[in-house]
Amino acid sequence: AFPLVTCLLVALGWQFYLHPRHIVRTRQVSEGLALLTRAAVFWLVLVPKFSLLGAVQFYLLYNWVAADYIFLNFAVSHTHLPTVPKEDTQVDWIRYAAVHTMNVAPGPFKWVNWWMSYLNFQIEHHLFPSMPQFRHPLISPRVKQLFEKHGLVYDQRSYPAAMGVTFKNLHKVGNDVFYG
Repeated sequence: AFPLVTCLLVALGWQFYLHPRHIVRTRQVSEGLALLTRAAVFWLVLVPKFSLLGAVQFYLLYNWVAADYIFLNFAVSHTHLPTVPKEDTQVDWIRYAAVHTMNVAPGPFKWVNWWMSYLNFQIEHHLFPSMPQFRHPLISPRVKQLFEKHGLVYDQRSYPAAMGVTFKNLHKVGNDVFYG
């Protein structure tokens, strides 16, 4: 259900509730105008061409594909790893990045770097959030050495292995919630 329903619901919730609310609260006039322009283009271009039903179906389809792409690639580096226990108030920033995130290996021809826009280097992303993503592969060997020096696991898996463990965990969590 995660790729079929949840990703689309989260994207729609963001687009129609969270993002507009943020725009109003922060008084981002230019962003609000951009959102209104997108809605105007939808009504003026898509509805006359495809009918209201066709335009809504097109909108839902492209949002579903985009949301799946984004959320699955975010989930692959996070969802199957342990969470921080409430009683753990002393976890440091580097240890947190080591234990609670993982990287996805670049793969043949480094295609995963392109596919995930370099966010397959989640450990480096969490350690250096303001660093441009395309620089993460450059610092990755140094981060790996730092982890080894301090006895931390530098968790890096192939894309299929990471996706497999992610879906296995989502299935387990879903069953735990659904069946109790």
